[in-house]
Amino acid sequence: MVVAVLALLVMQGCQKTVYYAVTAPHEEMEDHNSCYGQCQIHHTGNTKQILLCLDNCSQAQVAKEKRCDEIQFNAQTHGCTTLHNHALDGTALGLGIGFLVLLGIGLVFLAASSNNNVQPTQ
Repeated sequence: MVVAVLALLVMQGCQKTVYYAVTAPHEEMEDHNSCYGQCQIHHTGNTKQILLCLDNCSQAQVAKEKRCDEIQFNAQTHGCTTLHNHALDGTALGLGIGFLVLLGIGLVFLAASSNNNVQPTQ
């Protein structure tokens, strides 16, 4: 039971948030019939699909692992929006698996040592 709870806690920590700064001309961002607008409408709430769609929009630029406040753009002509997605953090996953393996080995040794301490009855 304790191992299962620890495993769930470790797996929660294996996700990281990836940010995407998306810039486009103001007209493109405000026009629902534009390429940018259509991507937003057809893929609402699905960051991966929006980004794939925006790859086909010539006036939209995507900066991976950046937020709008981390990039330079002409705010007079362009707007910026920050999208985010969750991704698997390989480092945290590896450390979590290592921790669980060590925990399992420790529990096996603990169980084995408790069995060795049992005195036979006469």
